Amino acid sequence: MKKVIRLVSCMLLTAGICGNAFAGNNETVVKQGAIRGRVIDNGKQTLPGASIFIENLKTGVISDVNGFYTLPNLKPGTYTVKVTYVGYSPIEMNITVPEGKTLEKDIVMSEGLELQAVQVKGAFQGQKKAINTQKNNMGITNVVSADQVGKFPDSNIGDALKRISGINVQYDQGEARFGQVRGTSADLSSVTINGNRVPSAEGDTRNVQLDLIPADMIQTIEVSKVVTPDMDGDAIGGSINLVTKNSPYKRTINATAGSGYNWISEKAQLNLGFTYGDRFFHDRLGMLLSASYQNAPSGSYDTEFMWEKSEDGKAYVNDYQMRQYFVTRERQSYSAAFDFDINENHKLTFKGIFNNRNDWENRYRTTIKDLDENGKGTVRIQTKAGTPDNRNARLERQRTMDFALGGEHLWGAIGMDWNASYAKATEERPNERYLDFQLKKQQFDMDLSDERQPFATPQSGSTLTLSDKFSLKELTEQQEDIKEEDLKFSTNFKATLNNGAKLKFGAKVVRKTKEKEIDFYEYTPIDEDAFMENSLRNIVDQSTDKFMPDNKYQVGSFAGKEYIGGLNLNDPSQFEKEQVQAELAENFEARETVSSGYVRFDHRFSRDISLMAGLRLEHTSLRYTGRNYDDETDQTTKTDRMTNSYVNFLPSLLVKWDVNDDFKIRGSYTQTLSRPKYSALVPSVNINRGDNEIKIGNSDLKPTLSYNFDLSADYYFKSIGLVSAGFFYKKIDDFIVDQVLTNYEYQGTEYTRFTQPKNAGNANLWGLEFSYQRDFGFIAPALKCVGFYGTYTYTHSRVEDFNFEGRENESGLSLPGSPEHTANASLYFEKGGLNVRLSYNHASSFIDEMGPSTFYDRFYDAVNYMDVNASYTFGRKVKMTFYAEANNLLNQPLRYYQGMKDRTMQAEYYGVKVNAGFKVSF
Repeated sequence: MKKVIRLVSCMLLTAGICGNAFAGNNETVVKQGAIRGRVIDNGKQTLPGASIFIENLKTGVISDVNGFYTLPNLKPGTYTVKVTYVGYSPIEMNITVPEGKTLEKDIVMSEGLELQAVQVKGAFQGQKKAINTQKNNMGITNVVSADQVGKFPDSNIGDALKRISGINVQYDQGEARFGQVRGTSADLSSVTINGNRVPSAEGDTRNVQLDLIPADMIQTIEVSKVVTPDMDGDAIGGSINLVTKNSPYKRTINATAGSGYNWISEKAQLNLGFTYGDRFFHDRLGMLLSASYQNAPSGSYDTEFMWEKSEDGKAYVNDYQMRQYFVTRERQSYSAAFDFDINENHKLTFKGIFNNRNDWENRYRTTIKDLDENGKGTVRIQTKAGTPDNRNARLERQRTMDFALGGEHLWGAIGMDWNASYAKATEERPNERYLDFQLKKQQFDMDLSDERQPFATPQSGSTLTLSDKFSLKELTEQQEDIKEEDLKFSTNFKATLNNGAKLKFGAKVVRKTKEKEIDFYEYTPIDEDAFMENSLRNIVDQSTDKFMPDNKYQVGSFAGKEYIGGLNLNDPSQFEKEQVQAELAENFEARETVSSGYVRFDHRFSRDISLMAGLRLEHTSLRYTGRNYDDETDQTTKTDRMTNSYVNFLPSLLVKWDVNDDFKIRGSYTQTLSRPKYSALVPSVNINRGDNEIKIGNSDLKPTLSYNFDLSADYYFKSIGLVSAGFFYKKIDDFIVDQVLTNYEYQGTEYTRFTQPKNAGNANLWGLEFSYQRDFGFIAPALKCVGFYGTYTYTHSRVEDFNFEGRENESGLSLPGSPEHTANASLYFEKGGLNVRLSYNHASSFIDEMGPSTFYDRFYDAVNYMDVNASYTFGRKVKMTFYAEANNLLNQPLRYYQGMKDRTMQAEYYGVKVNAGFKVSF
C-alpha cells in the first residue's frame, strides 16, 4: 500500500510540475485572468453541453450539467468567443479579460431560425440538452434529461434506462431492477450518483437496484460507454451516472399528483411529487428541495419448472410450481441541493438524496417437489407472510442515501475541486414468516406435449388441495439485515496550459464496509394436531380465473396471512423454538479500500482534431470473514480473516475529429475492470448433508479485466436530432460464473451438487450501435410536429479457454448476460401543448446462468414491451399538464427457459398498468 501511495504521489507531483512548467512562472500566473459564468436561454433555463470556444487560442470548454463554464489562465486582453448549441443561433462576442481577475459573464442564447416557427417545449427541450451534451463530450455517451424521461411512462430509473441504445434491463415484479450495458451482465457495469458509485442493498451482488430511485428525482442520466481516466475504472460495460436535481437559475416550483390502477391487485395507486428551488443573497446562494412519493399495489401470476433427464435421455419435470403474488410497493425519495458562491473564484456545493422503498409481499405457492419420471412426488403448500405491524406481509425495506460536500476553486491558472461523501445502502426483512404443509407419495399424470406449459393432473387418490391429509412441513421466521457503507474523498486539479492544452490530475480514496446478518428460527407446535386443525379453519382460496399463464393452473387454498401473522411464536407454551444454523452460513463481513490516482491530458491540435490521453491507477485492498456450516455437527463457525490486494493500471486514449460543426467521429482505447462480488469472495463452506450438497466461496477470485476499442460517427441535425453509428470491441479476461457440478468429490466426500464461483475463462465481445432521432419536418413543414426516436444494438460474444469443469471442450458459448439484439422505437406527436408517444422496446434472449451441461443452462427469454402516454400542457406563467399513460400493453412476462427455448423454467405475468394525473410548474 505504501508503494502505491508513493507512486500516486509521484504521478500527481509530476503532473503538477508539468502544469507549472507549461503555465509559466509565478509572476505570469498572478497576472492571468479568467472568464466564468452560466449559459442560459431567454427563459432563464440552463443549457448544459454548450460549446464555448476561443478561436485564436484554439481552446474551449463545455458547460457542465448546470450550464456553468470556466475559461481559466487567459492573458489580459480582448478575445473573440464563439458559443454554439444545437437548436439555438450561435453567438460570437468580444470579451475583455481583466488582469489578475475573474470576469463573470452569463451567456444568453436565442432559439435558431429553424425553430422559431415551432413552440419548442416538452420533448424538444429535453432533446436539445441531451444532444448538445453528447455532441460536445470527448467520449461516447448517451444523455437523457429529466424532461425527456418525463415524456415516457417510466416510474423508476431502470425503466427510463431501457430507452437508451445498448441497454437492456432485467425485471422484478414488473419493474426494471438491473441494467445491462452493451451485452455485458449487470455485474460488469457501474451505477453512480453525481459521479460516486452507489452502494448496493443486495446481499450477494454489487449491483444497484434501479427500481429504488424514482425517475422524477433525477435531473440527467449520463451513460458513458467509454470511461475517461478521471472516472472510476470498474465499468466494463459502461458507467451509468444519475445526476440529481441541482439548484436552478431562477425560482422553480413543480408539483405532481396522480393515480393509477393494476388489474391484478385491483387497487388504486398514488403518485405525488414536489420541487422548490430559488436563489438568495443576490443570487450567491442556490437551493433546491425535492420530494417524491409513490404507492403502487400490484401483483403477479407465476409458473416455474425445473427439468431433469431420465436414463434414456428424455426430459421430465422434477419440480413444478404455481405461484401468486400480491405486492404493495411504496417509494419515498427526498433530495436537497445547495450551492454558494463565495466569490467569483470559489464555490461550495452540497447535494444529498435519500431513497426508501418498502415492499409488502404475500406469496402463495403450490409445489410438487422431487417428481420422478413416472409422475410421483411430494406436494408442498406454502404461504409467505409477516407480522401484523408489517400488514401480515413480508416487508422488504431497502434504503439508499448519498450526501456529498464539495468545492470548486480557481487560483490563477490552476483550478481545483474536491468532494467528500458518505453513502449507505441497507436492506431489512423483519419477521419474515413461512408456513409450509406437505403431502408425500402423490401420483400425477404429467402432460409434457407442450413444454412451454407442462401440466400436472392428480391421479385418483392424489390431490393438490390443502386438507387434513397434509402434515406440517415447517413453520419459520427470519430476520435479515444487510448494510453497505461508503466513505469517499476525491480531489482534482486542472491547468490550462499556454499552448491551449489542458492537464487534469487527481486522487480518490473509497472505504467500503459490507455486512450481511441473517437470524433464522424454526418453530415446532407443542400440540401439532391442534395446530393443524386451527390452520385448516383459516384457509383462504387463492384460485382465480384470471391466472395469466393459463387458467388451467389453479394455485388452490392456503393458510391465510392474518392467521400466520397472528401466531404468537414466542409463547413457549405453544411453540418450541430452534435456531437453524445452516441459514447462518450466509453471514459475512467485508472491508474494501480502493485508492486511485490519475493523470489526464487534453489537447486540441487544430479546430478539428482533439486528443485525450491518460492513465489511472487503482489499488484494491480487501479483508473479509464468512461462516462455515457442517450439517454433521449442526454448527456454524466463523472463518479466519482473509486478506487480498492488487493494483490495476488503466490507460486510455481518445481521439475526436470534428469533421464540421455537425459531424463528429470518435475513436478510443481504454482498459477497465470489474471486481468480484463480496459474497463470492467470502471463504465460507455450507454443507447440507440432507440433500448432499455443498456450496463454498472462492477467495482466489481475480477481478475481470477488459480491453476496449470503440469507434463512432454522429451527425447532428440543426432541427434537433441526430443519426449515429458505432462499433465496439471488448477483450474480456477472467469473467466469473457460479460453477455447478454434479456427483463431485471434494476433500474425500462425493456430493450430489457442488457450487463455487470461479474465473471461468475469457471472452471476445463486439457489437454495432445505431441511433436515429429526428422530427419529420424535412419531409414537409406540416410534419414538424411528428418525430421518431429509434436505436438498435447488435452484440456478438464468444467464450474462449472455458475452464468450467466438465465443459472444457465446448465451443460457441456466449458470454452470460449478453443479448444479441436490443432495440427501441418511439413515434411521437407534439403540437400546441399536446404530446402523444407510442414506445416499443425489445431485447433478444441470452444465457443467464451456466449449468453442469447445456441441458441445465438457464436463459432469459426475449422481451417486447409497448407503452403509450399522452399529455397536454397549457399556460404561460403557470403551466398545467394533464397526463395519462399505460405500461406493458403486450403483457410481456418475465420468462426463463432451460436449455431449449420451448422448455419453460419460469413464466411470470404482471398485466397492464395505467396512470393519470396532473403537473403544475411556475
